[in-house]
Parts: sequence; structure tokens; C-alpha cells
Amino acid sequence: MQQRHFEKRKRGRPLKDRRKHLQIAATIDYRGTDDDVLTFVFRGAGQQLITKVFQYLVGHSHGIAREAVVTEEHDIIRRNGKGYWRIAAEIHDPNYHFASLDDMQLLIEATLHRLHPCTVHWMPIEKFLNV
Repeated sequence: MQQRHFEKRKRGRPLKDRRKHLQIAATIDYRGTDDDVLTFVFRGAGQQLITKVFQYLVGHSHGIAREAVVTEEHDIIRRNGKGYWRIAAEIHDPNYHFASLDDMQLLIEATLHRLHPCTVHWMPIEKFLNV
């Protein structure tokens, strides 16, 4: 007689998405010699995800900016003996006729939600650096 092996089912509603839910901290920073480079800084998201977001939002230079450069930079946070990384997206020539700064935040958050299940916490730069 052949035995059937059944997988143990987990209780509750099935998951909508099996990917891990991300907690993303984000802030706005102005960099450059004259504080003229608009930069969005993220902690808790991967570089690939942020790159996809800004490729979608910039498009062929007809979106929120002419160009976006996504870089990985060392974070000042050290926990459990590990150093952490944050992702910075520099926006060159932002198109304020297309979207204001608040609208850009909404567009970035909506695109992040579309690409990956996440919660985005926007905070001032002082709080972001000390969290």
C-alpha cells in the first residue's frame, strides 16, 4: 500500500505575495557645492530595486528628471558589529513642471509599492541620520 505524503498547510489566508515585506526609510538631501543636487536617500531597500524605480520614473529624460544616478554609499549606522549601506539617488535637472517635490515623493512611493511589497517612512534628514 502506497502512502501519501501531505505537506503541512499553514493556517490563515494565503499570502498575496511571497516576497519579504520591506521597511524602507527615506529622506531628501541636497548635495553639491551649492546644494543644487537633489538626492533621495534610502535605507532598507536594495540598489536593484531603487534603480528600477528611477529608471521607470525618469524614462527617456521625459519623466521627473533628465537623469538619475543611483549609488551605494557607506552608512554611519553600525549594529551587531556590522556596517550598513544606504542607497542614494541623485536627480540631475529635476522637472518641476512635471512634478513638484511632494509629487515626486508620492510617485517614488507608489512605484516602490508596485515593484515590491514595502512600507516607506519619509523622515527629515536629521532623524534619518540618527535612526
